[in-house]
Amino acid sequence: MTSDLSPPATPDGGAESGAVLDGNAAAGDFAGILAGDPTTVTVRCGSCGATQAFGQLMAYMGGPGTVLRCRQCEAMVARLARTPQGTWLDLSGSSSWLFLPAPGPA
Repeated sequence: MTSDLSPPATPDGGAESGAVLDGNAAAGDFAGILAGDPTTVTVRCGSCGATQAFGQLMAYMGGPGTVLRCRQCEAMVARLARTPQGTWLDLSGSSSWLFLPAPGPA
């Protein structure tokens, strides 16, 4: 996996505002999102821009990990691998993942 050493972009394109926190501050949000049912997620391909339901992605399994590819252009959208060091998740082939809110009480 490669790393991007460029400074993070800000939504308004200007100077950063507020404090920069480490990943621990976002851990709860990500744990809540990724612990849910991924089949309800809509994924946008970072290569061609196609949007598709998670279940519509092409899954390649049985190797050292799982690779998800875009059904339109066949670009890699996500990779997941479990190793002795831990679980690796690479979403660099996607530009966005849309998680729908959980339904509230009736």
